Amino acid sequence: MKIKSKNIIRIVIEIIFLGVFIGLTVNNKLQLWFGIFLVGTVLSAVIGRYYCGWICPMNTLFRPVDFIYRKLNIKRLKTPVLLSKTLSRYLFLVLFLVSMIAVRVLHIKINILLYIVLLSVFITLFIEESFWHKAVCPFGTILSLTSRKSKIFMKINEDSCISCGKCQKVCPTESIIIKKNKKRFNLKHECLMCYQCIEVCPTKVCNISK
Repeated sequence: MKIKSKNIIRIVIEIIFLGVFIGLTVNNKLQLWFGIFLVGTVLSAVIGRYYCGWICPMNTLFRPVDFIYRKLNIKRLKTPVLLSKTLSRYLFLVLFLVSMIAVRVLHIKINILLYIVLLSVFITLFIEESFWHKAVCPFGTILSLTSRKSKIFMKINEDSCISCGKCQKVCPTESIIIKKNKKRFNLKHECLMCYQCIEVCPTKVCNISK
């Protein structure tokens, strides 16, 4: 299957699930989305974070923002140093869980999930997308743990890598790092399986490993 065909399939899936998300929101049944996330979490142990790259409404909304910013050459702020530490993402996760429990116990009529989606889009208008994925998103934090042993992931063939860095530039989570030999390596637990690196790699060394 060619990359273009995969792009079309991914876009269709993204639109379908964004429609599902909107439909659940309109019908006040957005809590059912947690069921979809649960399935994505279980599957991430085998196929990686496809939930993030193909299903998550936040990532779907990030795409047009990123496209426009790239076309207009608009630069966003880097991740604040204080919040770039691994500990920060777990603090945000705890805050999210505490908020969920508080809303349930106190019977507060507020849809936290919807507000998180809106907050994510607002933040990524000003700060690089990787900040949300790696430092704030509670769902991303959970999936970064469950996908560590995934059998399917994006792998870079170091023997054929020419160290051009194009894959690294387009990666929304900065999961691709530089090794001492200048070759690139992908941290699969941070990878969204979005295929952007595969699309831009001139030597086709970025591939899905099975």
